[in-house]
Amino acid sequence: MPANLPPEYFDAEKRFKQASTPSEKITALEYLISTVPKHKGTDKLRADLRRRLSQFRKETLSKKKGGRGDLYVVQKEGAAQIALVGFPNTGKSSLLACLTNALPVIADYPISTLTPLPGMMPFEDIQIQLVDLPPIGNEATDGWVSGILRYADALMLIVDLLDDPEVQAELLIEQLERWNIHIISKSEIRNPKFENRVGVYKRAILVANKKELRNTDDNFISLIRKYENVYTCISISALRKDNLEELKRAIFDLSGIIRVYSKPPGKEPDISTPFTIQSGSTVLDLARIIHKDFIFNLKFARIWGSAKFDGQRVEKNYILKDKDIVEFHI
Repeated sequence: MPANLPPEYFDAEKRFKQASTPSEKITALEYLISTVPKHKGTDKLRADLRRRLSQFRKETLSKKKGGRGDLYVVQKEGAAQIALVGFPNTGKSSLLACLTNALPVIADYPISTLTPLPGMMPFEDIQIQLVDLPPIGNEATDGWVSGILRYADALMLIVDLLDDPEVQAELLIEQLERWNIHIISKSEIRNPKFENRVGVYKRAILVANKKELRNTDDNFISLIRKYENVYTCISISALRKDNLEELKRAIFDLSGIIRVYSKPPGKEPDISTPFTIQSGSTVLDLARIIHKDFIFNLKFARIWGSAKFDGQRVEKNYILKDKDIVEFHI
């Protein structure tokens, strides 16, 4: 057993051993992993725990194919998975219905969402998966909800503009912190330094809903003053579908991915289906995704888009940008 494990680890380990259902085991194991500090002494432990988590997920998915399966595991689809987080009646389900093909239960009473509901949001030439979840603060669902939040690529924090949005945002962030889920600020996205810190780290945006109601402008201004330097803040109306295009762009930016198109030498680029890769990826990273032989045989690449001029020859460590066209030479 590696040294310097925090007390939270042993509490989480006990919870994992007590878990009985597949969803409880996955949630408990995700939390257990989040309590392990990242340093050389814990590398083997973290690798072992992640292997066990992967095995649990595979078993759950195989059961799902043969029957009802586990309702509390949302398989990732599309370019990225974004989880919707909020308190009751903030309009999460309405927003999901506006942005995706999903058909959630939309009601004036609280907690109309009882199970995770995914939907695919089209953005230009890709699809991003949004997942609506039961509201935060429900003891019956908080356990597996926190597990899905750890698994998601990023989070959308949704607050009601008419009901003290600053307080809602503060309480949401505090609850996430108690689950060892930490929101990455704008400055931390540019200069990430999480190696030796406990927990999981997620990008997030703050979405203020119900801007169509009276007396909400001042509330949004106060929200911006408090959080704008930390998170991207957007005011929308799911009811009137105001600012949804701006929100879609923000969700894409939040995902941390870029789109890259391939081009065979001497031919036109294939712009029908882009490759989606993490922002900051290099030519070699893309080559690894396309075909394993490219890694060993790649000589150079030519770039259209972010290069100084079209068709510029670049080295393997060239950092790609969104909508770049790449021509590999082997």
